[in-house]
Amino acid sequence: MCGVLLASTLVGAATASAGETVDISVSNGTVGVSQRVTATVYSDGGVGSPAGTITFTAGGQQIGAQPVGGSLGSSAQINWSPGTAVSTNVVANFVGANGDTAGDSATVSVNQVDTSTSMTTPGSAATSSQVSIAANVRATQGGYVPTGTVTFYSNGGSVIGSSGLDGNGKATISYTVPAATGTIYLYATYNGDANAYASKRSATDSIKVTSQAASVSVVVPQTNYVNSPVQLTAKVNPASATGTVQFSVDGKYLGTSKVSGGNATLTWVPSALGTFTISAKYSGGGGVDGGTASNSVSVTMPLKPDQISLNPNGAAGVWAPGSVNTLANGATIQFNMSSAAGLPVTLTVNSPCSVSGNTLRVNGVGGPCTLVAATPGGNGFAPTTQQYTIVTGTGSQTASVLAPSSGSYKKGKLLKLSTIGTVTNLGQPVTWKVTKGASVCKVKTGGGYYKLKLVKAGKCTVIGSAPAVAGQWSNFSTSRKYSAK
Repeated sequence: MCGVLLASTLVGAATASAGETVDISVSNGTVGVSQRVTATVYSDGGVGSPAGTITFTAGGQQIGAQPVGGSLGSSAQINWSPGTAVSTNVVANFVGANGDTAGDSATVSVNQVDTSTSMTTPGSAATSSQVSIAANVRATQGGYVPTGTVTFYSNGGSVIGSSGLDGNGKATISYTVPAATGTIYLYATYNGDANAYASKRSATDSIKVTSQAASVSVVVPQTNYVNSPVQLTAKVNPASATGTVQFSVDGKYLGTSKVSGGNATLTWVPSALGTFTISAKYSGGGGVDGGTASNSVSVTMPLKPDQISLNPNGAAGVWAPGSVNTLANGATIQFNMSSAAGLPVTLTVNSPCSVSGNTLRVNGVGGPCTLVAATPGGNGFAPTTQQYTIVTGTGSQTASVLAPSSGSYKKGKLLKLSTIGTVTNLGQPVTWKVTKGASVCKVKTGGGYYKLKLVKAGKCTVIGSAPAVAGQWSNFSTSRKYSAK
């Protein structure tokens, strides 16, 4: 360390007034380490201690101020912790109570601070697992928090990773533990920054690499059929296990599958009837030892597909599976349903159709609707589904009118056609118009009715109609033909 520095040239110090002199005392320093700075003010007359304030700056930034004079004495002291490792001008300026000024300065060297690095590992870990390794870097003295990077090494000197320091001087990496069991040794070094020296290597830390026994089981469906795919599943516990599983049937290799989430699966298509032994050989991985397991499986003849019959009431014939059928909006059909297995048939359908039990209804124009008939399987038959397509069309409106049947009526007769408020089943108003023989018949209103007056002998045609609902329902129309005699 350097001794006390007394500057002969004032750099940044106040120009002395007649009567006072300032002497500054400061040593070379270290980043982050507190040190004392002293300044003394003297009266040129040598009598008493000048009263006032001494202000200290370093690199142009104030670092402290102290009053002097009288009972306080002639010296001021502050503690200063240098922030950067550079040559720094430290100044003490005195301002007296009487307005006198004086000052002194000294240039000091600020050195980088020494550092040390410590390392933290989990102590033990499973083979091939990922672990977190941390290093903490500290200044050996003072309060500086180092920045920069840390490099991590295996005990043989190979770099296993590097990481930047956070605001607390900590660096962390993710490390993949070797696949072999045993003990590995690691250390770290700090690479330094502008204000801190690089550290020596940390103390060596160790990780004990271990593995655990695997629990392996084989899961197969209870019922399997010749020439039908069968999913084989090997369950490996713990679920963190990695690696692969080899499947075999009666010792014959089938294939290999990766373990994911504790499961490995493979599809097998048996080509013969009988009982077979399914074996699974787990390779081990992720800190888990290998293992084997087996299970027996029976393969039988496949079940017969069921045959479903849908016979709409009042319709011409049974709907064939896969058939396309056209139904109008608003149509309702009841089915007589049966299956070859004698099992219950259930129906499902998508919008705009709906189904309840054995009754299908068309609720709008769109689609097409897909009707699915299904049986659950049993009695020697496999579960079966059959699909039918329904193309929907515009529906027909209906209305109840009073118009008598077409025929001959006496000239002068007044026929009631409908009430003026008559509407269709969709609420569309019904109106009347003579379309042929307008000189024979006349539509009139009165008493709340549409009426037809047969004014002279001849023939006429009258039509009652209501407007369509665009895209969903066709218009309503009903006609009558009358002869007046």
